[in-house]
Amino acid sequence: MKTILTVFKKELLDTLRDRRTLLTAIVMPALLMPVLMYGLSQLTASIMEKEENKKLKVALMDAPADFRSKLDTAKFEIIPGIDKEMGRDQILADSLDALIGFHSKYNERINDLKSGKVEMWFKSTNIMVKGRLTDIIDDYEKGILDSRIVDLELTKDAIDPINLIRYDIAPKNEQIGQMVGGFLPYIFIIFCFMGCMYPALDLITGEKERGTIETLLTVPASKFNILLGKVLTIALVGLSAALMTILGLVAAVKFLPDLPEDILEAMTNIVGIEFILLLFAMLIPMAIFFAGIISAMVVKAKSFKEAQSIVTPMSFLIIIPAVIALLPGIELDWTTVFIPILNVALATKEIVAGTIQPIHYIVVLVSLIILALVSVGLSYKQFSKEGMVL
Repeated sequence: MKTILTVFKKELLDTLRDRRTLLTAIVMPALLMPVLMYGLSQLTASIMEKEENKKLKVALMDAPADFRSKLDTAKFEIIPGIDKEMGRDQILADSLDALIGFHSKYNERINDLKSGKVEMWFKSTNIMVKGRLTDIIDDYEKGILDSRIVDLELTKDAIDPINLIRYDIAPKNEQIGQMVGGFLPYIFIIFCFMGCMYPALDLITGEKERGTIETLLTVPASKFNILLGKVLTIALVGLSAALMTILGLVAAVKFLPDLPEDILEAMTNIVGIEFILLLFAMLIPMAIFFAGIISAMVVKAKSFKEAQSIVTPMSFLIIIPAVIALLPGIELDWTTVFIPILNVALATKEIVAGTIQPIHYIVVLVSLIILALVSVGLSYKQFSKEGMVL
């Protein structure tokens, strides 16, 4: 054990001297979440404000005068003399925002207390166009409906017999868990992997390139102790990257402006002590798994560049399960609980939502520990071959 700690201290010191590793494992994860959340919130607010105040170019076909009066000329520019085909082409060319057409017998049907046909063409990629025009059409329809109620001497209750009141009793944590629970593990899993990748390249392939691996193998320590010291160092850096991501999230939640009070309270509860403890109980064996499997792969490389070409494709294998966890309908069950990476992402999602089942969590944790042990064993098998190391 003393030998392992000695190797661990030596490798950790070498790693901390590498600016690239510090940048990847400490600086980037710590800054990512605050910058990302603040930047996205400011960008979203800016875009929404711009789109809300944008003067839309709208073409009208056979629109009645009372509808035309609903369009505020300060917010809408009415484009005359456009038919259906021309309007569709101009919308596709982004020279027109929308085209609203009223059926030829619209007024006749409205006067006969029937439904009048109205068509609206727009591009869904133009944010807010559909919503702004739909609000106007709904308001116009409400006016027609109110007039009919008066003319027929009815009441609103007579034509609206059901007063449906909805109560969403899902806790705020569970609601936020559904929204961000899948995205959060995607971030820290990627940074945990990246945090393991760079020190692994340096401590194994880098030492081979520098010719220092031979000197290290001459010390009175077994190859297993040397390898374990390296793997623990690599895992610690990867774990630190994940930790800095979580701390960055906490900082973003605490200092992000204009965050609603209920969301702020829920997010604060999410990133509490219980969440961090449950999360890091999974991250520790996952980081060791990453460290072991990456070490086993790069030990055969003869240069840093070759090692990068070997490890880079593996990042896609890590990303794919994390992305799958973002898909709706994918939940932690007795099928997904055994799938590496995916189970961590889904378990994190359940922890955030507060719906994690203890038995599922235990199985995920045990499976991760087994994977970590297998990866270290595989790495040792590769490290024991002199042809691989030297």
